[in-house]
Amino acid sequence: MLLKRILKIWINYLKSQLVLMVFIGVITYIVGKMVGLSDTLVLSIVAGVGEGIVQIGPIAATIPAVVIAYIKGSSVLSVENWLFALIIIAIYILIQMFENYILKPKIVGDAVNMHPILSLVGMTIFGILLGIPGLIFAIPVMATAREIIHYLFYEERK
Repeated sequence: MLLKRILKIWINYLKSQLVLMVFIGVITYIVGKMVGLSDTLVLSIVAGVGEGIVQIGPIAATIPAVVIAYIKGSSVLSVENWLFALIIIAIYILIQMFENYILKPKIVGDAVNMHPILSLVGMTIFGILLGIPGLIFAIPVMATAREIIHYLFYEERK
């Protein structure tokens, strides 16, 4: 019974990560189209896939978008290419902030039945203590620990 609940936590966590990847890809596509970024479909796929790689993925996804913005400019905004590249950097940072502080705690927290604030606090503490692995595994580890504690202390044995 306990193993089944723990397995469900980890499966739900992985599913929620896929949902976040799709969300980031779609948001990046919409915003990229709105500002006139070239090759938006490819860049949004890169951003979505990059979302699955904590810290490094979003940075790696931003670089080609900035290069394309600098080389090709915007088809919508009347700004110089270097300024458009700065706008793209700002957009990617804002998307990541939205994802890290709003989407991720809510989506992942709901997937493993954990309050978004607790998810955010846990990710912060685990990230400080363990770095990138702490950020990746904070929520499912906390949810697993919760299930083990609940099983040991609150469930009646037959």
